[in-house]
Amino acid sequence: MKRFILSKQELITFILVLIVCVTLPVKNNINSLSMILLGAFAAIVLIFKKQFDFKILRRFIPLILFYIVCLISVFYSENQDLALKMIGRLVPFLTLPIIFSILPPLKKERYPSLMKFFIGSMVIVCMFSHTLVLIKLLNNNDSLYNIFNSHYSYLSLSEDTIGMHSTYYAYLIILAVMFVVHFLFSERRWKYRILYFLLLGYFTFFVFHLSARLPIAVLFLFYNIALVYYFVKQKKVLKGVLFLLLLYIITSLVIYNVRITRYRFQQLVGFTYSDGTHYDDGKDKIFQWKAGASANKNVLFGNGIGDANQSIFDSYNNSGLHTYAERKYNAHNQYIQTFVGMGVIGLITLLFIFFYYLRLFYQQKHLIGFTFLLLTTILYLTESYLERHNGIVTLVFIICLFVTQSSIKENLLTSKENYIK
Repeated sequence: MKRFILSKQELITFILVLIVCVTLPVKNNINSLSMILLGAFAAIVLIFKKQFDFKILRRFIPLILFYIVCLISVFYSENQDLALKMIGRLVPFLTLPIIFSILPPLKKERYPSLMKFFIGSMVIVCMFSHTLVLIKLLNNNDSLYNIFNSHYSYLSLSEDTIGMHSTYYAYLIILAVMFVVHFLFSERRWKYRILYFLLLGYFTFFVFHLSARLPIAVLFLFYNIALVYYFVKQKKVLKGVLFLLLLYIITSLVIYNVRITRYRFQQLVGFTYSDGTHYDDGKDKIFQWKAGASANKNVLFGNGIGDANQSIFDSYNNSGLHTYAERKYNAHNQYIQTFVGMGVIGLITLLFIFFYYLRLFYQQKHLIGFTFLLLTTILYLTESYLERHNGIVTLVFIICLFVTQSSIKENLLTSKENYIK
């Protein structure tokens, strides 16, 4: 048994990491089970090998530090039950860094495989969601023209199909898009380039169909960054400008024709429907953020992780946002959410995570890791992603995966330098 595990540990690690990767968009209990299996195997490896990579663990200090601050906030939370529930939900900030510090490093060729399997899993999940809404449309004897109304888009396409909110769903699709673009830029065979273009088209359309506004804006920003980077690097600026122009035209056409998405963007600046219902989401969001931030009763330490949401609900009522309180909306901004629960100290530790890994990935020239974190910092402006399992695991797992990948590259460079000397 021991000999088998030690001889096959890299392969087993790859399979278990792959399972975690492809279960990111599925039900929380399935993804949690996959991480338990990964942790159990890490424990077995630790018992047999009795080795622990402290060099890797040191690179996970920002994640562990954030979890420690969360843990401390439990002690001054009045709602202990909710505080313990939250700290259990956030435990990947502690367990995944430890697991990745024990498991053997994957071979460098494994990482592209993980990315491709993740892309494939997202294609399956997206097609599953589209299939369900099409069946719903047919059962309602509705016209295909109505596929872009609220009955078959937005939350109907996300929560009603796979049980995931549209912003979290879009977050994972954006990650898949980043992987596809990575392969597209390095691919020379036309049949595969065509496949990658088709995948980008489908994923992009799906994000628009989800009607999650900031993820759409972030995806648009990513395409701009990717095109500028690629064509400047290739010294084909004119061609790059033409592609950017094409991107703007296609984006405008899609937004205009996907009606629910068009309406949701119009709601940001004020929009009145034919039935007289008026929306002014831009101003409402600012009022929501102000009310959320004012819920903090202890600037330095916060109200406690278990009391953050109730404090925000109370603040909504005090600010006249009774509908938000009734619907029990969180701050819809991770920075404000963290500030209310853990104060300035918690907010600093969260920002430290982004600063540290942005700097690390920039130094290691890990473009996917750097871009992923950069886009995440923007997405956190309109959603409290760390309130749900999907948001927590996606951030921590991807950081751990990319840190170990960059460590392999660093070790290879060091080995080459030593060989030359």
